[in-house]
Amino acid sequence: MINKELLRTGISRIIVTGGIASAGRKLFPKKGALILVGHRVSDDDEGCLQGLRPDWFDEQLEYLSRNYRFLSLNQLLDYFEQGQSIPSNSVVITFDDGFRDNYTNAYPILRRYQASATVFLVTGCVTSGELPWPQKVGYVLQNTDADSLCHETTGGRELSLRSQQDRTKANGIVWASLCKLPRTQREREIENLCEMLKVQAPRDRMLTWEQVETMHKGGMEFGAHTVSHPWMAQQSPEEARWEMETSLKELQDRLGIERPPFVFPGGSYTPELVDMASSVGFRCVFQSRGGIRVNSPDVTNQFSLSRVGLPNSPAFILEAELDGPLHSIRRIYRS
Repeated sequence: MINKELLRTGISRIIVTGGIASAGRKLFPKKGALILVGHRVSDDDEGCLQGLRPDWFDEQLEYLSRNYRFLSLNQLLDYFEQGQSIPSNSVVITFDDGFRDNYTNAYPILRRYQASATVFLVTGCVTSGELPWPQKVGYVLQNTDADSLCHETTGGRELSLRSQQDRTKANGIVWASLCKLPRTQREREIENLCEMLKVQAPRDRMLTWEQVETMHKGGMEFGAHTVSHPWMAQQSPEEARWEMETSLKELQDRLGIERPPFVFPGGSYTPELVDMASSVGFRCVFQSRGGIRVNSPDVTNQFSLSRVGLPNSPAFILEAELDGPLHSIRRIYRS
């Protein structure tokens, strides 16, 4: 069996050291802005969410600083709203959820390269300290001493937890059940899981509002990622509107941001929810559009922005992804 990670590493090295990525930058400049997204900046996979190693994030920003023009998200939105051309080879950095390592690990690196980033906050988690529910479930399954699980969220089936592979599989099954539930029922089921598996998730992994304010004063930007991180397309219209309006008001009251940007958790949205986000008062919305990598008025607008994930890897893999044919090779391989 082919080791996909080794294959990606080998191909990426060839693309970068062979000058293919450098030639790609010169021959095919990006006429618009790449928007990159990460979550955690930490060298572990706590909560079943792999972090980006801080030293690799530093490498990636060094590469970007040499070859791209950093824009804040607000600057990019100004170009859209004023009908102006977006500078070629621009890049915007974003993070989802609001993990504390964005402050302790990412923020100093961003400041070193004079780069801004936009952090999309799960506002209820910032207030309570609770992990977003997907990471809370992942943490509990990673740390329980139980070797099996039979619960409402497993459909009454007994799932093995004997190996890491078993726990990862169980995590996916539990997620699929919980993401369909209304907020209060989802929270009740997760508390039941915590009691059953005898694990309590930590409450010191998320940004505090004080840290958010410090970062905001230091040039970082913030947006809304709902209150409780639901899969919005699975919620009732009333529940979805509450998540939007409440997180919007929190950012207005706490940081004075009148029209913050918005990101749907898990890329779960419908056209109706995009319209709702606009009507509620958000300045922009991101959609999951894998075929669009460069944002420009020709292909996107403020309510259909597209993002590319920051890989948990050294900078040469990001360079092969952005400037070389690695992305195209992967698409051909998958098809």
